[in-house]
Amino acid sequence: MKPWTLKKGETILRKQLHKEFGGGGQGGISPSRQSPNILIFSDRHAGEQHGYLDRWDGDVYLYIGEGQSGDQEMKKGNKAILQHVEDGRSIRLFHGCRGEVEYAGEFEIDHLEPWTTERAVSRSGGMRNVIVFR
Repeated sequence: MKPWTLKKGETILRKQLHKEFGGGGQGGISPSRQSPNILIFSDRHAGEQHGYLDRWDGDVYLYIGEGQSGDQEMKKGNKAILQHVEDGRSIRLFHGCRGEVEYAGEFEIDHLEPWTTERAVSRSGGMRNVIVFR
């Protein structure tokens, strides 16, 4: 298994990132099968139309879970984020979602309040509940 080598602020092509560290080439949450990492991608401009309003709240990064239609559920990538500590995995945040992405660093969900929910626009235009990781 290749050790993590990227430094905060470095850029890499997403395709190359997945080649080196695993995970899928699509979606915002990409758990790797070949390394103990969960790669997450945040691009407010691209995600805003689907209700993905990732943002800073003081020193806490708020990251919207996966699922574009209907209420989001704690399964798949969302569950991987929630259980990352007990599974021995690191959360690696990247800014951007296609092409060249920038490594923002290693994150860990808040131990006291790991997630909340909020209302957001659905892909179909209605409102839905989304998971907001802290």
